[in-house]
Amino acid sequence: MESKFYKEIALARLKGRWMTGLWISLVYFMIFGFISSRLILDIDDTESVAMFALTNTIATIVLAPVSVGRSWAFLRICREEVTRVSVLFEGFGSIRGYLRIVVAYGIVILLVNVGMLLVLPGIYFFLAYRFVPYLLHDRPDLSVFKVMAESRRMMRGEKMRLIKVYAGFILWGVIAFLSQIGIVFLTPYVETAIASFYERVRQEKTKPV
Repeated sequence: MESKFYKEIALARLKGRWMTGLWISLVYFMIFGFISSRLILDIDDTESVAMFALTNTIATIVLAPVSVGRSWAFLRICREEVTRVSVLFEGFGSIRGYLRIVVAYGIVILLVNVGMLLVLPGIYFFLAYRFVPYLLHDRPDLSVFKVMAESRRMMRGEKMRLIKVYAGFILWGVIAFLSQIGIVFLTPYVETAIASFYERVRQEKTKPV
């Protein structure tokens, strides 16, 4: 039921905006696809593996605003606001804003990746900090650690609901990955649904300023 509800909202918000969503998705994957194609990995060479991991981590952090910008773009689509591909690059607009995004994104990625070594902690961190990209957009007044704390607060009692939303896209995800290019078409659908989930929680749990 959770997934069906947010799927319907996503489809309604994307009506007339599918092409914008697809362009945002395509440019996003082209950027990271280009970076990945430049990384050389030789699993038999320990130094190559280490360099690959380091370079990949650096590229991910440097391009953090693009990943966060994708969330911002679909949040605007969810809110029926004017959205363009250029939203992907808004995080590069100021040094302060860029560093704020990079630090927040870097910490969350580190926690999730380390947590995934034991699986459950990684899933917990992913869910607890899922709202960080949106809060970086909506709460520029908050520091990185306050943004993370606010995401944890808002996600209390909501984690299982979010899992159900993601679960509703499993079949679509399998089809998308099998077709390769399908992920570009699935991304607007999923991202708009998750942004809609955030909007509901935000409206229910926002503290008076």
